[in-house]
Amino acid sequence: MTHATVVHGQGVRVKLPAWPDLVLLDSMRQETWIDGKPEAVYAATLKVFGELGIPVGNTDSKVGIIGSEKFDRTHTLSGAPMSRSFSCGDAAYGPVADSYRISIAIAVWVKPGANLGTAFATAVVASGSDITGVQRNPRECGSTGRIEQKILEGVQKYVR
Repeated sequence: MTHATVVHGQGVRVKLPAWPDLVLLDSMRQETWIDGKPEAVYAATLKVFGELGIPVGNTDSKVGIIGSEKFDRTHTLSGAPMSRSFSCGDAAYGPVADSYRISIAIAVWVKPGANLGTAFATAVVASGSDITGVQRNPRECGSTGRIEQKILEGVQKYVR
């Protein structure tokens, strides 16, 4: 079951298979500054999500949040093996991220910053599930930072 909520003052929370409770994405935010107006950064982020194959879920342009609460991928994401984007542990055959179904949640925050710039933050979390038919508990997967970097670079390309 997928559950995502955006509660003003309480943050963006998602439910993924490896966690028994909701995950607060706000606590994982990686923030940077972009030289551009928030409206342009927001529009560029939506475009970059499409280019990277990230589905857009809940959005709120007034608050400046773009979310992809949960989507599943196997083997590759944005043209690279899953293990380039997520670390879910290793097995005898290598990184399990490359053979598991990875459930991914991404949130981006776009807020006005100083000197007509924009505060831009991303958070990514994932969960891996074995698809071989063997009953195993899902694994927590940490982000390697690749997807966050691809989103940032794509947005910067369009805002310049």
